[in-house]
Amino acid sequence: MAAKEPKKKVTLALQGGASYGAFTWGVLDRLLEDDRIEIVGVSGASAGAINAVALAYGMDMNGPEGARESLRQIWHALSYEEIAKKMPVLGESSSTMNKGLKATFNFLSKFDKKGKSKQAHTMIQGAIIAWTASKGEFFESGIEKVIDFDELHKNKDGIPLYVSATDIQRHKPRIFDRTDISARGLKASCAVPDIFKDVEIDGRIYWDGGFTENPAINPLKHCDSEDVIIIQTLPILKRKGPDEEATDEDLLYELLFNSSVRKDIEHIQSDNRKVKRDPEAAEKLGIKTRHTHVINSGKVMPRKLTMCFDQDHLGNLHDMGYEAADKWLEENFDKLGKESTFSMNKAKPPSAHRRHSPHSAFKGANENQHKQKKSFWRKFF
Repeated sequence: MAAKEPKKKVTLALQGGASYGAFTWGVLDRLLEDDRIEIVGVSGASAGAINAVALAYGMDMNGPEGARESLRQIWHALSYEEIAKKMPVLGESSSTMNKGLKATFNFLSKFDKKGKSKQAHTMIQGAIIAWTASKGEFFESGIEKVIDFDELHKNKDGIPLYVSATDIQRHKPRIFDRTDISARGLKASCAVPDIFKDVEIDGRIYWDGGFTENPAINPLKHCDSEDVIIIQTLPILKRKGPDEEATDEDLLYELLFNSSVRKDIEHIQSDNRKVKRDPEAAEKLGIKTRHTHVINSGKVMPRKLTMCFDQDHLGNLHDMGYEAADKWLEENFDKLGKESTFSMNKAKPPSAHRRHSPHSAFKGANENQHKQKKSFWRKFF
């Protein structure tokens, strides 16, 4: 009987991106299914921080299956349908209003080839989420229904966890770990000024972690793995000329979201060259070979839909991430522990098709596959 192959150890670096964090949820769902992989560290910023904390806590409670369940619960709690129930004055009765709005925009979308109705619905959702956020602690209470932070702190043997926020007084990142992360610290990591405004912790003012470390990759170097998988919500896409699929806003956010990732990957590549050139000198300096990998959608992700949190949209993003991870594993699993599958010289050009909203991600699949995908995520909500 052949000996069982040892699991491949990886660390995960999870980008922010508001509702696009549901894409990362789908990627994680697929990776957690694969018993050939062992996750030995996770870092996240903003929506990526939510995913990172849910994954680490779930792993503490019940291994990979616990992590999958925590992620499902978190994204259910973050869906627009659940957030809207916390609207001041209206409360639970807001559900009827939101169902009517959704039905109206779904009807209009049938005659709207440019996606304007989807954008309008997203703007309404964003406004309601921002207004609700300004009236109370709905974010913290929703997170604490899923995550017991005291239990997270107690488990010293759990996988290393890192959450980045931006200290705007010191102009530098603050890295929380499993010993000091809290629902408020998680809110600090997600604190886009237009939504949560400033978040104060111990006299310091914090904004979204994505402004400085999106996500923090350097702490993962101390984990027991040579491989870091970066899950990108807004991919680094190389272009040979003007891109009609991307607006100026899309290009700006793609650049801003990936500035720290670009820097960290280039730094890892530089270290790898030092190891190859002079292994003994590199070892004395504590420099080791690291392999970088990236899982993303491979296409433009419209900035204008980042605040679309309705369950249909989140579910389709989840499925898109699940498929992207499945494809990546099929093509790259054997390279884990051996070589990088992504470098700054290997960034891919955008997909050669018209941009479409993520909810149509499976356009082109056969009808049976499409039904299976929809039923796969619908059971989550």
